[in-house]
Amino acid sequence: MGMSKKLFFIGSGNMAQAIISGFLKSKLVVRENIICNDIVKGRLLELQQRFGISISEDKNKGISCADIIILSIKPQNMIELLSEIKGLIKEGIIIISIVAGITTKFIENNVQNRNAIIRAMPNTSALVLSSATALCKGRFVSDAQLEETKYLFSAIGKVKVLDEVKFDAVTALSGSGTGYIFYFCELMQKTAEKLGLDEETAREFAVQTVYGSGRMLYITNESPEILKEKVKSPNGTTEAALKYFESKNFSDIVYGAMERAMKRSKELSK
Repeated sequence: MGMSKKLFFIGSGNMAQAIISGFLKSKLVVRENIICNDIVKGRLLELQQRFGISISEDKNKGISCADIIILSIKPQNMIELLSEIKGLIKEGIIIISIVAGITTKFIENNVQNRNAIIRAMPNTSALVLSSATALCKGRFVSDAQLEETKYLFSAIGKVKVLDEVKFDAVTALSGSGTGYIFYFCELMQKTAEKLGLDEETAREFAVQTVYGSGRMLYITNESPEILKEKVKSPNGTTEAALKYFESKNFSDIVYGAMERAMKRSKELSK
């Protein structure tokens, strides 16, 4: 079942493009109901060609026909944008922000009406309909508006409604986490090449291994610990590698990295 609401994206970078692509692939939203705006004119023309959606350099025009406005700009541009658009947003419009570190309260304080503000933290896997998206609602969001937003983001993956205080931790886990997995896959591939595999085989097998592991976690619903133990055999190859990870305090490295991501998320919200 499709959605007849008109969506207006303010900011159309990588994350917005992944979401748009996901919405269209899932057939939840038709291209006629998506309008994009961006400061980079060339990007808008590319998007128009790639997806067949509408573009609008004039924010007033986009806002006037939108039911849902999706903000996906850089955090440092938020104050300027809200001061520019606050008088244009009608009541009853849902404003969804995917901007890292910007709170629902901050947006509420910078728009005129008691608008429904929903904060969303998807990730780039939206592109392949496999995002992990956290949502939290502002003060003026009705149950129906929250359900509608859940329905929208369910088209591109898994959705969970959380308290806003959890958003910095979610940013460090799923918001940035795809980057960690890609990095690990890149390291596995490069190492395999050093160990004697050709580049094509190394890449193909590294990618398939990451894909297969994720799929196994998803389909079996077993904990990663249990699945890890099932791969291991006593004194085997996997155990040798995992012991080396442990000896180098790999868990501390992961903790430190995610803590940095969370700290940066908190800094952005100041």
